[in-house]
Amino acid sequence: MVDDHTVLGRAVEILDCVVDAVAPLPLSLLTRRTGMPKPTVRRIANDLVARGMLEQCPDGYVPGQRLICQGIQSAHRHGVAVTVQPYLQDLHLRTRGQVAWVATSNAGQLTMTGAAFGRSHVADMWKPWFPSFSSIGPAMVLLASGRIEAAHNPELAEKILASRIAPMTRYSVIDKARLRALLDEARETGFAHEVEQTTLGNSCMAAAMRDSSGHLAGVLGIAGPCSVIEARGVRTALMRSALLLQHDLRSLSPGDSHVVWGGPIFNQRTGIGYTWPTVNEPSVCAANDQGRWRHETG
Repeated sequence: MVDDHTVLGRAVEILDCVVDAVAPLPLSLLTRRTGMPKPTVRRIANDLVARGMLEQCPDGYVPGQRLICQGIQSAHRHGVAVTVQPYLQDLHLRTRGQVAWVATSNAGQLTMTGAAFGRSHVADMWKPWFPSFSSIGPAMVLLASGRIEAAHNPELAEKILASRIAPMTRYSVIDKARLRALLDEARETGFAHEVEQTTLGNSCMAAAMRDSSGHLAGVLGIAGPCSVIEARGVRTALMRSALLLQHDLRSLSPGDSHVVWGGPIFNQRTGIGYTWPTVNEPSVCAANDQGRWRHETG
């Protein structure tokens, strides 16, 4: 983002940089990434700290608790976090406990916004490509999800194909002609599959979800040991789930307020809960809205 010299624009850019960083962001690095004068960055960042949007630790700035809470509440009100959970749980169970995940698109860039996985996969979720697949640069096309993202962004695809791609395993496809063919296939089919290209012994499948205009809206994926992910029926289940979830996401309206405060909502097939009540009471406005909703719906 180009510095627009407005306080609001600069504050948003600082928040974006801190949230995108994989570690605390020192003032010097934050200044370099935003391109703003150092005194300006210090003043705005410290104001954001005072308001709970950022926190300051010995190594730099990190997202603040207020920002995290707002993000969680916004995700639930938008409906995506609630809508995707049954699909993630179904895929997680179908693959006997492997990682099921969903990423949504923001300005063409995919960010993982939900996942279901077992304790044995906790270390896998610390991979450098989560939550933003593009964070690893051109090597993102080695990921099934990154391949779909690049396939739906011709400018990004050409930039990657013109770059040097460092292999992540001995099976990584870095030949430009083969990569172009894989990107073309991902764009045409809305499906991508990588086998041991990023992690030896592991495989990943991803299916694209498009909005009503045909643009990439998100990706649903599963990852785990090759023996499980390569099993018959997994691809079919993933593609079917992606189509159903795509339909559900298209039906969401940004103006809808999803009432999730009263208690957990359960996946009817599995009996697994996928939302939770708040620890604290909702605000007065939220409580009034909830009461009115209950009254109107009986």
